[in-house]
Amino acid sequence: MTLRLSHTVLLLVCLSLHVFVKDGCASVVFQPAFILASGPSVTAYLLGNTTGITVSLSAVTQSNTTGTISSPSCTASNTSQWQLIQETVGKNALKVTLHLNRSLLLCGSTDQTDCCAAAVLLPCVVEALQVSACLDNNSQATLLVQAEIYAQIPSNGTVSEVKTVIPNQAYQPLGPCPCNLTAGACDIRCCCDQECTPELVRLFESQCFSGVFGGNVSPPFDQQCSVQAANNAPDWFPFLCVQSPAANSPFLGLFYQGATVNPKTSPSFETPSLSVPLPPNGYKQGDPIFIVGNRYFTIPQQSLVGQCIQKAPVAYLQDFQSSCAVPLTNCGSSPSLCISASDLSVNIHNGFDSSITISVREEISSDPSAFVSNPKEVQTLSSTQTSLFPGGEPSSNSGNLFAGQSSICENVTLSLKYTFHWNGNNLTNVSVTQTIGRVCWDAGATLTQRFAAVFINGNGAALANSGNPGYQIGKPVIAGNGLMEINRTFINLWQPVGNGLCASAKTTPVLFGEDSSTGCFLRLNLQDLSNCSQLREMVHSGLAALVNATLVAKKGNSKVLNQTDWVHTKYVPPNITSTIEGQPGTCADVPSHLNIRINTSVVGVVGGVPQQEIQAVEVTFGVVTWQIQCGGGDPAACVNSTVVQSFPVSASVTFVAIPAQPLTPKTRFQINYTEYDCDRNDVCWPQLAFPLTRYYTGEPYSQSLAKGMILIFFFIVASVLGTPWNQIRQAWNNLF
Repeated sequence: MTLRLSHTVLLLVCLSLHVFVKDGCASVVFQPAFILASGPSVTAYLLGNTTGITVSLSAVTQSNTTGTISSPSCTASNTSQWQLIQETVGKNALKVTLHLNRSLLLCGSTDQTDCCAAAVLLPCVVEALQVSACLDNNSQATLLVQAEIYAQIPSNGTVSEVKTVIPNQAYQPLGPCPCNLTAGACDIRCCCDQECTPELVRLFESQCFSGVFGGNVSPPFDQQCSVQAANNAPDWFPFLCVQSPAANSPFLGLFYQGATVNPKTSPSFETPSLSVPLPPNGYKQGDPIFIVGNRYFTIPQQSLVGQCIQKAPVAYLQDFQSSCAVPLTNCGSSPSLCISASDLSVNIHNGFDSSITISVREEISSDPSAFVSNPKEVQTLSSTQTSLFPGGEPSSNSGNLFAGQSSICENVTLSLKYTFHWNGNNLTNVSVTQTIGRVCWDAGATLTQRFAAVFINGNGAALANSGNPGYQIGKPVIAGNGLMEINRTFINLWQPVGNGLCASAKTTPVLFGEDSSTGCFLRLNLQDLSNCSQLREMVHSGLAALVNATLVAKKGNSKVLNQTDWVHTKYVPPNITSTIEGQPGTCADVPSHLNIRINTSVVGVVGGVPQQEIQAVEVTFGVVTWQIQCGGGDPAACVNSTVVQSFPVSASVTFVAIPAQPLTPKTRFQINYTEYDCDRNDVCWPQLAFPLTRYYTGEPYSQSLAKGMILIFFFIVASVLGTPWNQIRQAWNNLF
């Protein structure tokens, strides 16, 4: 019968391949075309144009003479034990299911079937079926099913499972008898072996393995106070012994590696929802700020590589200023172009259990040219203007940045300035000033948006410090003017945007510890360079306005009423040696570069953090020669008053770290014996008592010294109460 079944399966496979090739050009096809069924239900799909298609089921018979099976037929045959179910799935698919209408249980009193106990090793149902998809009584596709189904053996009741309970290895040894090495046999001299009968144990009970290997997994250890008398411990031992129950053995976990296995979750293509951990006890410096819904509060910021991150988290107590360039291809080219007030007014976690709403204040910019750059339009300045720097009157022939544009974007966000008021570990108020304007977009125009965040302690009128007490890296350098009470201000640098001209450039404060250099361009013609004295004075006054302060704060929290907390700014005037006007279009000794030199030093340590102060500030000027460049080698171009050229003006700041005190000269011992130099060797004998020396900066010196003295006191007490002191006392008594 097995050979016959295999022959039948082979014929069915050959027929299915023939039908599959034949039906390759048909409008419908079964997927799959051949099924080997081992259960009471099988499913296939009829794919293609199923309009007008009928499905019929028939049994497959094999010819006794030729060995072939019958051809596909659209007439249903007697297959009473099988039920054909069809279901439309979509427009071009039909689900076909065959279900067996008989029981597969073994022969019993209530259910008589052909699945008898004698045929348990053979299939209960062996049948070949053919499902035909017909159109107008013509077979279009054929599904062949070979059923080989075994009987089901019922259970006699509940199935009992014997589970091995493994104890927690961290509290109970998994191997209580390590000397039990042979399974199913008694190990000689292993008295804890459960497979050893009492008669066998009596043969070697005097030679049993001792210790942990012999099964004593909870022996009393030497450091326990209960074994003091047994081990003849010294008299100072009670001060250093351990009170511990006997069950707390040092051998617990001897077979426990401490590793745990977590069940692996099945892979999923869904986006995981990550929960953001909220600060439990308020915000700390550097923690991200959250909004309601446990999400980060974000502001567009510029990364280190120059790219603009639209959703960058804002850190607590960290001020920043950033700018992002957005091409003005259309009004919706960036989601940050048009931000409504409702989108800005979000609820922020204050650091504890409540939230605060951001208050929004709008400002309308009448001249957004400082935010937009257009390579097609170049703004020019002539000699009729009163100033080449911000604050002057606009030039009469200044180019209109938006001239000739027809596409206008309304209410474009030009800048966002957030102000966070904080007190301790929580926020008390948050406000944002949104500057909007009306700009024209063009394929070559670029909008530079500015974003800033400032953290202010206490109320809005208070000025934020730059450290406590020393300056913090990245905080603004505080300057001031006045005699009795100092009015605080800042030292600034250029912040050019848009077209890069000095007339539209903004300023940004100098940040402590960060060297930087910025600049802008002046547009000058031949008439501007005709009066060199006036040009030098104008450039000098424009650069000097960046350092409009006579004092600079030494510390980050210098008091405005304490003159000793401030240092005077030293101004070095530009070295102008040329007082005679040169040739037309040329001016020598123009002070076009401003250099700010700030000397800093470390004056102490607070909580392990070095504190830096400003020791001196010097402002100098660099002079250059400006000359109208004549193009093409034609001298007549140098006398053309319509030629306008750009001249650079720059400003830089440099921080120089100087030692607060002169270095201690090296001794002859340090010079000759370099192996004792702590800076050159891993072993440093001078720092043997490191916590008691000045080299240790993890905590204040007074605290470390006090803790060291307490530790020395305990050692002295232990020596006084110990055996050496008793011997000294006995020797003293014997002498006197």
